[in-house]
Formats: sequence, C-alpha cells, structure tokens
Amino acid sequence: FETWHRTKAGERWPVEVNTSYWPRAGRLFAFLRDISERRQAAQALQESEARFRSTFEQAAVGIAHVAPDGRWLRINRKLCDIVGYTQEELLAKRFQDISHPDEVEDHLSRMKQMLTGELSTLTLEKRYLHKNGSTIWINLTVALTRTPDGAPDYFISVIEDISERKCT
Repeated sequence: FETWHRTKAGERWPVEVNTSYWPRAGRLFAFLRDISERRQAAQALQESEARFRSTFEQAAVGIAHVAPDGRWLRINRKLCDIVGYTQEELLAKRFQDISHPDEVEDHLSRMKQMLTGELSTLTLEKRYLHKNGSTIWINLTVALTRTPDGAPDYFISVIEDISERKCT
C-alpha cells in the first residue's frame, strides 16, 4: 500500500509499504520505498494530459483524430460548430460522409499516399457538407501518426472554416 511518512525534520514523503510474514521466525517484515519520483512523474503526466486536452478542446480551429478508414475517433467542439453536427452524430460518421461527393475519391487517393509513405502531410482546400445541407469550404491539414512498429495509427486533422474568404 502507499502512505505518507515524516522525516525527523518533519518533512512528509510518499512511501510504498510492502509487508511479509515469516512464519518460522514468527516475524513480520515491512519494507518501505520512497516513491517521490514516481509521484512527481505521475503528476507531470497528469498535467501534460490536461494541457493537451485543453489545447485540443479549446483550439480556434477544428481538430480531429481520424482512423485510417475515415472514422472520426476524437473531435473537438469547434469542428462540431463548423459542420453543425453534435459530437455523438459526428462520431457515428466517417469524414467521407460529410465530404462533398465530388472530392471524396481525390481525398481517399491522397490518404492512401499518406498510408504508403508517399506523402508525409497533406494540406488542401476542400468542401464539407454542413448538417443543414449547405456547403462549407475548409482548409484541411493532415498528418499521419504511426505506432512504434511503423503501422498507421490515426490521422491528425486540423480544419479551418474558410467559407467567408472563398465565397466573397
């Protein structure tokens, strides 16, 4: 179990306590290990994850993690605002479902190039279909993350609504 102990000077430090009973001697042994570094690393990781979540959720652009087959894995609020879908609705779709039909094949072709390593990143202007049926122009930037063994894991997509600029 984990608990806190005090030094003679009164400082508190976290410890892991392991006990063992030795029946032949009729004794109980307790082993204490200072886990300060482990606690600090866990807290640093927790703070880093909170910063990432905040950056992802509060970004001024749409951000999404997309599976290699096009399923939305994680999306932020701004992306939902751009396309008019709730998170639940969008997570039940693939990016192909909201892409303008004239552009789906080209986008899939470029994704295949990323999956094979021919392209490392992708930036393009394309159209999405808003939930209300209107067309939205976006600037899309995509990067592919891979697992440690090099297999495709997911795409990181950054989506900026450029409809105002394109339609004026």
